[in-house]
Amino acid sequence: MKAKKIKRSVTAELFFMYFLGYIAITIILIVGIIFSIVGYEFLCNPSTYNSYFIELENKLNDDYTSINDEDLLDIDGFIIKINNKNEVPYSRGNVIDEYKSLDLKSYIYLSGLTKENEILLNDDLMAYSVLKNFNNSTMESHNIKYSLYSKYLEEENSIIVFGCPYSEITKPNIVTKIISHNILIKILISFNIFLILLVVYVFAKATSKLFIKPIKTLLNGVMEITNNNYDVNIKIDTKNEFLDLANGFNMMAETIRNEIREKEKLEKIREGLILDISHDLKNPLSSILGYSEILINNRDLDENEKMEYLNIINKNSYRANKLMNNLFEFSLYDNSDYKFNLIRTDISEFMRQTIANYIPEFEHNKFEYDFDILEEPYYVMMDEEKLTRAINNILDNKLKYNPSGSKIGVKTEIKERYFCIVLSDDGESIPEKNRENIFNLFVRLDKSRNSKTGGTGLGLSITKKILNKHNGGIRIIDSEAGTSFEIMLPIIKSKTDSNNYE
Repeated sequence: MKAKKIKRSVTAELFFMYFLGYIAITIILIVGIIFSIVGYEFLCNPSTYNSYFIELENKLNDDYTSINDEDLLDIDGFIIKINNKNEVPYSRGNVIDEYKSLDLKSYIYLSGLTKENEILLNDDLMAYSVLKNFNNSTMESHNIKYSLYSKYLEEENSIIVFGCPYSEITKPNIVTKIISHNILIKILISFNIFLILLVVYVFAKATSKLFIKPIKTLLNGVMEITNNNYDVNIKIDTKNEFLDLANGFNMMAETIRNEIREKEKLEKIREGLILDISHDLKNPLSSILGYSEILINNRDLDENEKMEYLNIINKNSYRANKLMNNLFEFSLYDNSDYKFNLIRTDISEFMRQTIANYIPEFEHNKFEYDFDILEEPYYVMMDEEKLTRAINNILDNKLKYNPSGSKIGVKTEIKERYFCIVLSDDGESIPEKNRENIFNLFVRLDKSRNSKTGGTGLGLSITKKILNKHNGGIRIIDSEAGTSFEIMLPIIKSKTDSNNYE
């Protein structure tokens, strides 16, 4: 299973989300503050629930001269106009003393300054928002705080000033009669805090999905494995380290599934081996037991009969002994701790000697043979006794299963770093479907397991084990006729290589 490549790390995703969260919180905080200011201005503005200030503001903006003393009487206010000659050509209402005669002190008050150069501009939001198109400041006259609103009239080159006691501006309206200014401010502050906490919670919940969702998915997968459901396959949409973890989990589950399948396969093989061993031992042991009982119970047998029965007992004893020896040999080679005595040897000369020993048998069985052994010396690490056993198993099978007059071929060649030995015949071919299993235990093309052939089904298995111990291999290759086995052994180029050979 090939793991998908990570495109973005968890660190990068968290940084990206925190960055977006910071921007979102900042924007929402600004919006919340603006909303609070607007809301405070709307709820606390006297003109919101009092039509008097609305009418007064309209007259001031449209035509201030339409305002008369009666309009200003209810709030004890006043309105004056100061021209560029510091004169007051227009006044209405209860004008305070500071504006009846313009002097330095009046200018200071009008400018919103003190003698210590402190700014007295009004910072009260509620008073500031009463007349939106006027500048707002505060001053005191005879211990009464006044809220002043001024505006420059460009067409008249004059300043218009509207003033009234500050208490009139802050007089409670319908809302502030129920909720005081301080409590309203606290409510708006609490609203902003709640809004920020809500945004942080939503952001935290969204961020946690980055971890919680894949963790839950992985946990579900672990629970499936715990419940022996190894077919689980986790799918995660993220492209960070969690994807890598999910791929690792899937590969682990796949490994477990493969191991279970392999275990089941080995269990079937084990059961098959027990059956095969029992079957192969049953016949010779039954013969031994049967004929030995005849010899024991029948005293009047002649010498020819006794000798015939003894030969049968001997033949079956030899067959059972051969099977047990082959099983012991296979188990020995199958042990990973068992080491061969490997020596650097000329494989070309070894093959010439091995094949020469078979020439009398080939000629006795009237076999035609064709040998093509490389003249040049090639060295491999080998246990000569064990490798002889492996090659003999194949040649013995060719003598045993091919009819008289068959042709046997032995050819050696070099393929890359391997010395290859091809052992061929022109007899019956091994079907393609049996080629993979032919090297397994007790696999024989003779399904009847005929004792006349003398085979145990272990020869090729032992051959493969021996070649594996030499870091080589064996396989059946395609040929025009018969069956061709190809043996491959790694070539050792120098003595230094042989010292490092394992």
